[in-house]
Amino acid sequence: MPASGPPDEQLLKQALKWFFLLQSEHCTDKDRRKFNRWFCKNEAHQTAYAHAERLWSETDRLKETPDIPGLREARQRRPKHQPAGILGWALFFLISSALMSIGWLEYSAETVTYSTRLGEQRLISLADGSRINMNTATRLHVRISYLQRKITLDTGEAVFDVAHETWRPFVVHTDKLQIRDIGTRFNIHKQQDDISITVLEGAVEIDGVRLDEGYQQHYSSRSDHAILRPVDTEQIAAWQHGRLIFRQTPLAAVTAELERYHPVHFIFTDPAIAHETLSGTFGTRDLPLFLSSLEKALPVRVKKLPDGQTLLIDRINKKM
Repeated sequence: MPASGPPDEQLLKQALKWFFLLQSEHCTDKDRRKFNRWFCKNEAHQTAYAHAERLWSETDRLKETPDIPGLREARQRRPKHQPAGILGWALFFLISSALMSIGWLEYSAETVTYSTRLGEQRLISLADGSRINMNTATRLHVRISYLQRKITLDTGEAVFDVAHETWRPFVVHTDKLQIRDIGTRFNIHKQQDDISITVLEGAVEIDGVRLDEGYQQHYSSRSDHAILRPVDTEQIAAWQHGRLIFRQTPLAAVTAELERYHPVHFIFTDPAIAHETLSGTFGTRDLPLFLSSLEKALPVRVKKLPDGQTLLIDRINKKM
């Protein structure tokens, strides 16, 4: 069996050279015999060639893409006044060299991990001009290569402000979904198995299905079907400005949102309290002000238990 580890740079370049030669009409029986000797020499050569084949399958769209720098130049550098055989070899050499360089850049692209702590927010500026605004308790991975921009969101929430490029897609992956940019700004919130994708500007494709500005697609572990709904984009994106906007929101959802920003846990003494609704705009950082406002807006009292993190919400009868 071939070794499972990645090959070194020099060995991979040898494998790519062999791969392109074998695809060429100029490949001879002598070349194939030399390749077989090279391939069978050891497992490292076989592993390198397997990587070269995988790289080619990943970069297959190069054959239909006229706008990639390097490859386009190689196709245009046609030698003049040369016999057909020499001309063919020259074109093959130039194009395969460009593809080999692109293949190596694709293979060696680094994956960078970013994360935020509870209550922390962070703005990431990417090399392509895109920006990712990360909300509290978020972890994601970024891999920008020559041919693709791939983001993997493990958990949390982020707004993606994408610099659109025709030939290099921007794709966000979650456990189950693939969200592809169509020149846009969008918000993704992933908490356990629940995922919400909201388009703030432009549009995205979710597993090939278009989602337009002002709409949210929600996926829940409690349902087999996604829920499509119009939303208030200002409310969705308010966290970027340190605000939470609630509009007739059940108290259970309000407290769950506060738990994302603070090391606390809310308990209702009466389940009916959780169905009370609250409206207003609150700061994400000022928990005491929120609790004070809550006691003024609803007939409830908030008590902190001895552990310092559990907040008990009890109903009270307000005097007239």
